[in-house]
Amino acid sequence: MRAADSARAPRASESLRLDARRCALIIQDMQNDVVMEGGAFASTGSAQHCREQNAIANIARLAERCRAFGVPVIHVWFVVPPGGKGMTLNAPLFEGVVDANAMVRGTWGAAPVPGLEPRPGDHVVEKNRMSAWEGTMLETILKAEGRDVIIETGAWTNMSIEHTARTGADKGYVMVIPEDACSTMNADWHRASINYAMQSVALVTTTDASIAALG
Repeated sequence: MRAADSARAPRASESLRLDARRCALIIQDMQNDVVMEGGAFASTGSAQHCREQNAIANIARLAERCRAFGVPVIHVWFVVPPGGKGMTLNAPLFEGVVDANAMVRGTWGAAPVPGLEPRPGDHVVEKNRMSAWEGTMLETILKAEGRDVIIETGAWTNMSIEHTARTGADKGYVMVIPEDACSTMNADWHRASINYAMQSVALVTTTDASIAALG
């Protein structure tokens, strides 16, 4: 990946290096309804896969490292008004969100998972689409912070994470995906995204490698 010296596929003799002055961390859709037992979508396997990936703990470690190096942390939450007011039902995904009464503003389901609550100085972006870009302030924040390398984490790998990575690449951002800081409904869906589409739009790495790269 030649787009940026600070985030390119390392050669065999190199380690990944990330310029903290150019990076931002996105923590996307890590909300109770999305990845926790008792959440609206736990029956899909999402809570189990999140545990298998150790995604919450991995994201928390990476967020601490980012804050220590002055890297902005941006929480992106899917938030639905009560009754689904204003939500379009043009896709099965959005129908499913409304039918499940999921991520409703002010409820436990819409709240961030324990351990990934915003800290002072973090940014919070709300959306009601898959992509973190669509109809949000994300790009305004990135421009204000002067960031063009995005470390993207969260749920679900093959939906919001991939969709955001694709659009980010189109917009000219370098997308870095620590795959063990992402989760979805099961390992098969995760691998299908990570091993195929993501290879063309992002630099796929790990939490440990990302943490080390910021040092």
